[in-house]
Amino acid sequence: MNLLNRHGMVLAITTICCAGTIMVQAQNSNSGCTVNVSSPGAIVAPICRGQQVEEFNHQFEGGLYAQLINNSSFEEWNNPIANWFIVKTGSSDGKISPRTPFETGLLNRYQKHCMNLMVTSVSSGSVGVANGGYWGIKLENSTRYKVSFWAKRGLNFNGSLKVKLESNNGSVYSQSGDIKPTMTWQHYAFNLITSGISEVTGDNRFIIYASATGDVYFDIVTVMPQTWKDRPNGLRPDLAEKMNALKLKYIQFPGGCTAESAHMDTCWNWKNSIGPLEERAGATRFGYGYKNDHYFGLDEYFQLCEDMGAEPVYTTSAGINERPEPAWWPSSLCPLDKMQPIIDDILDLLEYCNGSTSTYWGAKRASNGHPVPYNLKYIEIGNENYFMLDDYNKRYPMIYNAVKAAYPDIKVMYNGNCFGKEPSHTYGNPVDITDNHFYFDFSTNLYHRYDTIDPACKKICVAEYACMGNDGSKKESCNLLKTLSDAVFMLGCEKNSDKIWWTGYGNYGALTGHNDIGPNIVVHNSVSSYGSPSYYMQKMLFSDNQGTRVLPFSQNTTNCYWSASVDTESGRNDVLLKVVNNKSTSETVSITLKGAGKVDPLGHSTTLTGAPDDENSIANPTKVVPSAGTFTAGTGFRYVFPAWSVTVLRVGVSKQK
Repeated sequence: MNLLNRHGMVLAITTICCAGTIMVQAQNSNSGCTVNVSSPGAIVAPICRGQQVEEFNHQFEGGLYAQLINNSSFEEWNNPIANWFIVKTGSSDGKISPRTPFETGLLNRYQKHCMNLMVTSVSSGSVGVANGGYWGIKLENSTRYKVSFWAKRGLNFNGSLKVKLESNNGSVYSQSGDIKPTMTWQHYAFNLITSGISEVTGDNRFIIYASATGDVYFDIVTVMPQTWKDRPNGLRPDLAEKMNALKLKYIQFPGGCTAESAHMDTCWNWKNSIGPLEERAGATRFGYGYKNDHYFGLDEYFQLCEDMGAEPVYTTSAGINERPEPAWWPSSLCPLDKMQPIIDDILDLLEYCNGSTSTYWGAKRASNGHPVPYNLKYIEIGNENYFMLDDYNKRYPMIYNAVKAAYPDIKVMYNGNCFGKEPSHTYGNPVDITDNHFYFDFSTNLYHRYDTIDPACKKICVAEYACMGNDGSKKESCNLLKTLSDAVFMLGCEKNSDKIWWTGYGNYGALTGHNDIGPNIVVHNSVSSYGSPSYYMQKMLFSDNQGTRVLPFSQNTTNCYWSASVDTESGRNDVLLKVVNNKSTSETVSITLKGAGKVDPLGHSTTLTGAPDDENSIANPTKVVPSAGTFTAGTGFRYVFPAWSVTVLRVGVSKQK
């Protein structure tokens, strides 16, 4: 997550005036580009094939993480029973309230609250406690929903419970048999199979009905639909498929801001995110108030990486909290002489991830279902500590040295300077990789940002970037114009693959209507989802058309920005030309493939174009998507790049003998 957004600032470097309508005629017929096919350069970096994922915008809870119940552990810091409500008929009545350890025996030492349903009358039928999910629950016919909850009764309750999945107007689509709670906490788990649904919507609810008066207590209530790859605590299929389609090489977690804290009792605590759900502490609000029950935890993250073939990158606290907890608290620091618990926690994490089963934390990992080490290779120390850089530079080497002493092969990322406010350098700190973040306003200067770098940075990672525009963080997703700016920056990174390690779009996903920080490349509601134009840009340029080695080129064009590479992994020897035209006129370019031998005359193109303000939406998810085509190629050919467009040209060539 980007601190720059939260403070309402956007880095404006060079503004492009983009008024006008799309022009159909070709401009600058003398434009040319020459690509030296016979002199491949650096190996193409995994550009745009990495992604930071962080729990905000309901990116996981109510999003990627498939579990449907909102506030399932009753641990919302300002309202433990938030998103739960009573359903009753006629004169039947009851109420719900939170309970603490002083009021009733809780499920275990990890939980701070449970929910009490007190039924006062059932004269007109049962009284139920309901949850509408994350602003909707999607129900489909002939679908299995795994229900799980803990319950106990008070002395004054002698009735039964019945669980139902139903519409908000009371149409029942599935229900359990009678459940008789006992005086002690018991776990109830069963499947519900739906039927009778005439239309798939989110206009549904989950209800536990009580048949008699008295008190019943509940905790850890979950409803899990079928998940991607059928993982037991897994992902929502449509959102997982969108992420998987990006062919991510790296996935960074848990943030971003989520990782930041000055104290062990306020950070995203990985130790609270492992093991059975009922043993996860359920801290739902910290930092900027982002919701996080720890139900999508450390092991679920590594499962995500394994399932998508992505390298995990873990972000640790640097003992600095620039994000108030809650929002009115001041920024804070862990004193230098109090840093050891934070350092020890990071070393425990590495033992959990990489240790053998003979170690304490390695054995814990095995008991949680993964005896084989995760083989974590990369960690990042801190996040966006630019505004407290002196403090960061005192704490970073303490963590770096401790990690390297115990795990010398771990690659450590430095994240002290962000947002392009200064040249990338490390202030004398030892680094393996230096992370930059860029949130900018229609910049084209960033195309040349990494033509040179400070050698001390080793390799540059841009873990977060996005063109935000003047509306900053208020937009859920970007339009085509901002996508073109994203693409110009990305082409600049790709052509400098000798200096770049990987890049990731700033914000991955959001629940529509509940966006904290944007723009995002995937947006969803409880039923459906869409990818932004920038999602499709990244997919077409760097997932579906990832080159092997960059190719040198020279160009004389007015509107267009370029990157060139050769793709040998396809079993062919394809030249990839990636071009952004971010102007209101098309441009005809004479292209020369220097040093090419035989050229396949059938070239293949992929183009993303439209009007500058075009966006995708839940109602129109494919308004801006790529289109495929063909063209006549050769050692020399002409191509018209449309106004407001991103284009990939793929040409099969053989080397000149």
